[in-house]
Amino acid sequence: MPVRLSIIVPFHKDLGSLERCLEALTARPADAEVIVAADGAIEDCHPAALRHDAKVIEVPGPAGPAVARNAAARAAAGDVLVFVDADVVISPGALDRIVDTFDRQPSTSAVFGAYDDHPWDPGFFSQYKNLAHAFVHRTSATSTRTFWAGFGAVRRASLLAVGGFDERFGRPSVEDIDFGYRLTAAGHRVVLDPALSASHLKRWTFASMVVSDVRDRGIPWTQLLHRYGGMHDDLNLRHGYRLAVGLAYAAVAALALAFVDIRFAWIAAILFAGQAALGRQYYSFFSRKRGVLFAIRVFPVHVLHHLFNGLSFAVGTALYLANRLCDGRLLVALPLDPWPPPVDKAGSVAGV
Repeated sequence: MPVRLSIIVPFHKDLGSLERCLEALTARPADAEVIVAADGAIEDCHPAALRHDAKVIEVPGPAGPAVARNAAARAAAGDVLVFVDADVVISPGALDRIVDTFDRQPSTSAVFGAYDDHPWDPGFFSQYKNLAHAFVHRTSATSTRTFWAGFGAVRRASLLAVGGFDERFGRPSVEDIDFGYRLTAAGHRVVLDPALSASHLKRWTFASMVVSDVRDRGIPWTQLLHRYGGMHDDLNLRHGYRLAVGLAYAAVAALALAFVDIRFAWIAAILFAGQAALGRQYYSFFSRKRGVLFAIRVFPVHVLHHLFNGLSFAVGTALYLANRLCDGRLLVALPLDPWPPPVDKAGSVAGV
């Protein structure tokens, strides 16, 4: 018997995006349900949900997507939970592919996809961010330690076994990465399937990109790496990316020294050339998708991205070590311990 899907959409604001998200979910298996988790919603999502045969559960807040997803999981009737962000439009046939994956692969506990080549916003940074995400997911190993909740699915029993998403994340951050780490640490198999594609409706600017890369992703992700025992050659943590961070800092340092001794300009040029050579597949991808001029524009932004990653790793490491010295009482750092599945008096997992 095919698995039954419960599709969960956390929502706080932007009815226009939610409408497009729900419209794409109407082509779903007959027994699938859609649950909109209204996380302290500042816009009334009930009419949109009604138009697309979805139900709404109210979540006091905003409490963050981790709380919203867990609340919806408690209300779900399906044995596979599909998480779709409210600003994501999934591709036709994606839900059928999820059903087929779980039916054919009983050992798979979770699967997630990737953004497609057609982000909604035409701006440079929106195109860059989404295509960069697509490249990383398409060129990574299919067996992974992490999870992506923008468009990902997990067996309900597996989610219950690890206590759901960490509700200590009060805003969108790395709660899905943390969830994946706990899943795989508990022996559950997580699969990356780029054929599960979706379009992102978010408009990115330079400022929002920096805030996301540093505050919401880089710094907390670094703390998770220390919590769960180091970096693996996977997704954004591959060895080549780490080398690129070192090259970026060396190149910028040489460029600064060139104001003192012009010979350092040659060293900087060589290091930047090494950066370009190291990322040749990356830039070739952008060139194929958006043209040579677009790929040229990507290069300095990518160098900045590596610099931000280095900064994030340094700050995240400092926060983790400081929190250990404070016995976990440093409020600006992530908790040292993983999110434990709460256990009620009857011995079953509670809270999810």
